[in-house]
Amino acid sequence: MIDSSNHKGARMIVKKNMGKATKKAKSQKTVKSAGEGRSRAPSYVSFPAFDLSRENVGLYLTAVKPSEIFEFTRVSRVDEDAEHGFQRALESHRVKRIAEYIGDGNVVPGAIIISAQDSGDIHFKDGAIHFPRQEGMFLVIDGQHRLYGSVRAERDGMDIMIPVCILTNLDHTEEVQYFIDINGNQKGVSRTLRIELTKFLVASESIDAIRLKLFEELNSDDESPLSGHLSATKRSVGYISHVPFKAALDRILDKDPLKKLPFDKKKKLLINFLGGVQENLIEVDQAKRLYQSAFFQAIFKVFEKSCEIALMYHRNYSQEAFSSIFKFIQDLNFESFSGSNDEAVNNLAKEISLMLEVSLTTANVAEELI
Repeated sequence: MIDSSNHKGARMIVKKNMGKATKKAKSQKTVKSAGEGRSRAPSYVSFPAFDLSRENVGLYLTAVKPSEIFEFTRVSRVDEDAEHGFQRALESHRVKRIAEYIGDGNVVPGAIIISAQDSGDIHFKDGAIHFPRQEGMFLVIDGQHRLYGSVRAERDGMDIMIPVCILTNLDHTEEVQYFIDINGNQKGVSRTLRIELTKFLVASESIDAIRLKLFEELNSDDESPLSGHLSATKRSVGYISHVPFKAALDRILDKDPLKKLPFDKKKKLLINFLGGVQENLIEVDQAKRLYQSAFFQAIFKVFEKSCEIALMYHRNYSQEAFSSIFKFIQDLNFESFSGSNDEAVNNLAKEISLMLEVSLTTANVAEELI
């Protein structure tokens, strides 16, 4: 049984300590250098806080009005900063729902987690955390929708405080790892975004790193049949996300012929392969199939076989060679195959493999091999 009197006493002690810290923090709301007359030092902001730091990671818990912390935060989103971003896009309907939730008298149940971008300027003294009055001082790790929703609720007239957890001494990789650790198992973080974020964590020469670089370059290179049709953050009609791309590429990147090729050659071979397939899809007005998950994965099930045929019958890996090999695609009854689960992919792959084998009965071996 929980002793409610002990919990009441604990709350009174916390309130009393926070009250003392608040008085000290308010008296230090603007801290300036004694030598201000000679050179203007940055002003400091202070909030009462608890120091929960552990080893080399600073951890400070405070409670503030949303507007008091909002002006010092920024969010690094994947859609806005492809090189360093790791947050999801801000969804206005979620912000609105959270603001309405607070407006109904509810409290924000979880702390907004932010990371100091210049930990050397953060100080904890006399029960308060002190930092420079500087825009972008903190990067939001978790809770961007709660933060924006709280700010909106405050602007709508709500008098509220929100819990904020301030982390210090983290580098960018650690910030991304904390984001994944916090959100990885929660519904709402798509598999494709989680795959996208591994670019900050993987070894440079690993299969993951090579695949992620191929994903980026095949999407941005105008010569690529996939140009503009790869989505790093979500599933969408007409786009291939990281999930089917990973399923299709991981299996072949560690095998010949791709395994032994340098990156630029890997990329060129994939462009030629996909280009040959695309030419035949266009002939039968089925170009959109290349950007459908099931077909994309299924066609790569015959990648190694088609490469062997390209060498045997054409002596090269050119787009023209693959276009000739995949002419049978024009006879594929696409309407007989639907769905995007593993069974659908495997059934389509079997049909493509069978049609490829049949097509070889009428093919001619390159004269140089005879």
